[in-house]
Amino acid sequence: MISEGFKELFEYFTSKAFLMSTLIVVIAMLDFYLIKQYLIKKVAYTGKEDQHRNTFLGVFFNVLQYVVGVVAAVLIMKFHGINVAGIFTGLGIAATIVGLALQDSLKDIIAGLNIYNHNFYKVGDLVRYNGEECDVKYFSTKVTKFQSILTKATYTVNNSEIRSIEKIKDGHIQHFLFNFSTERAKVDDCFNRVCERMKAECPHLKEIHYESIADIDDRGVTYEIKYVCPAHKREEVKDMMMSITYDEMVARGIEPYTDELLVMH
Repeated sequence: MISEGFKELFEYFTSKAFLMSTLIVVIAMLDFYLIKQYLIKKVAYTGKEDQHRNTFLGVFFNVLQYVVGVVAAVLIMKFHGINVAGIFTGLGIAATIVGLALQDSLKDIIAGLNIYNHNFYKVGDLVRYNGEECDVKYFSTKVTKFQSILTKATYTVNNSEIRSIEKIKDGHIQHFLFNFSTERAKVDDCFNRVCERMKAECPHLKEIHYESIADIDDRGVTYEIKYVCPAHKREEVKDMMMSITYDEMVARGIEPYTDELLVMH
């Protein structure tokens, strides 16, 4: 009895159907790997290209693995003599059963496609999720991975669970409050120089403009600088601007009300 069982196993593992099935699986995995590596190398975001590409790649790889899996499964069934046409004939009932079993996954996929089609966010964007500023590190049709800017913790969230999210824009405003006795000419000269240095020294800066006086109230005079940079680089750009501003203020003997320093988006 045991020898007969081993004989049947040996015959199966050496059969054409098994060998071809193994070959199909290996080829499918190899093709998926080579396509993935090629696209990552040729298309993936490098820092100079559109970040939308990385978001597209996440969706594409997610769909590609299902397509490759289905094609491989159909070929394997054909080599095993299974009537594939007959299976597809009864697909209506099977689809209903599978749909009920995988309804949560289907919700995630539909939500993911909706996020992608409407460009709610993309890989590399800075968003506010659950009250916390996060960098979008990965996106597919099923899940999104966020990384907290503050704690660096990573959150993996099913797309169907994302009810609302705020995309933080690239434009920022920096306010500086000075008392009435500060000479405007010195302030103008200081911030014009800050803008010149930021343009020359900050690689992440897209635009920067000194807008002069933004407001006057009983506290003093508020001056304003507007700048544009990638949202996830905002803190790095701001720190650099504060350092340069400090040097230029010291050089001119002026100082702001530091406790009134404001950052507004």
